[in-house]
Amino acid sequence: MSIGILTDSTADLNKNILKDFDMNIDIIPLSIHFGEEVFLDGIDISSEEFFKKLANSEKLPQTSQPTPNDFKKIYKKMSKKYDEIISLHISSGLSGTFNSAQTAAQQLPEIDIYPVDTSSISLGLGFLTLMAARLAETASSAEQVIGKINKAKDKIFLFFTVDDMTYMEKGGRIGKARSLLGSFLNINPIISLSTKTGKVEPLAKVRGSKKTLQKMLDLGMEQLKDASRAWLGFAHGDREEDLKEFKKDLLTRIDQNLNLDYKVFQTRISSTIGCHVGPSVYAGVIFTEEGLLDFDLNSK
Repeated sequence: MSIGILTDSTADLNKNILKDFDMNIDIIPLSIHFGEEVFLDGIDISSEEFFKKLANSEKLPQTSQPTPNDFKKIYKKMSKKYDEIISLHISSGLSGTFNSAQTAAQQLPEIDIYPVDTSSISLGLGFLTLMAARLAETASSAEQVIGKINKAKDKIFLFFTVDDMTYMEKGGRIGKARSLLGSFLNINPIISLSTKTGKVEPLAKVRGSKKTLQKMLDLGMEQLKDASRAWLGFAHGDREEDLKEFKKDLLTRIDQNLNLDYKVFQTRISSTIGCHVGPSVYAGVIFTEEGLLDFDLNSK
């Protein structure tokens, strides 16, 4: 039984991460629209190119999910190699990508396709995808893998902060975090993505970048206090220095206070996510599913 794994470009699985795990994971891109120009995320435009273009753009770019026909094409291609296909995607609370995957799967009854709404994004989705790919190597069926993934979803904690809420407001992805608008007087929101609702939710409003960093660190340590193993993800739009400080300080706190076996991942957020949160974002993603991460965190 061979099981193929498909995810989308919002998983933020860069080439280094995929190389590190030596896994075959197919990725379907979302699209970025700068006026009449259309780019496939991660194919026609990289994250670095996107943020450079964004800085010089007068209008905010738009995004669109893959169509059911886009999914059908890649499913048919994968079916030539795999007996079953697990298709893991960005939260349906943020994008219609999962719905497109479901529609395509229903239109291809001759192929065993299992779409999964991960209720996550960025490295939250990426971690679940890596886990699924590793489990698929020895699993007897796709359903066995999906059962473990669905249990692991609640062990993902994704949290981020932005200096500028403009992109989230105009992108319409704020939800309950709308209460954090009006970020004047140097107030920075800290936001999470709920694995229960698959939508963004407010965690805190903090004044000043230093206090924001300290709150981010406190939130990270709170999530890790009872864990013995974890994956730690760090991602940013165009705030590399702030992300480096957050990463360095969190790892220092962990090493000084916790007995934790961890693996560190770092990436630049995808162009699609960048359209909706803007360049001023940096994020942490913590995955503490102990029993299901049954492969060496420090391998390769």
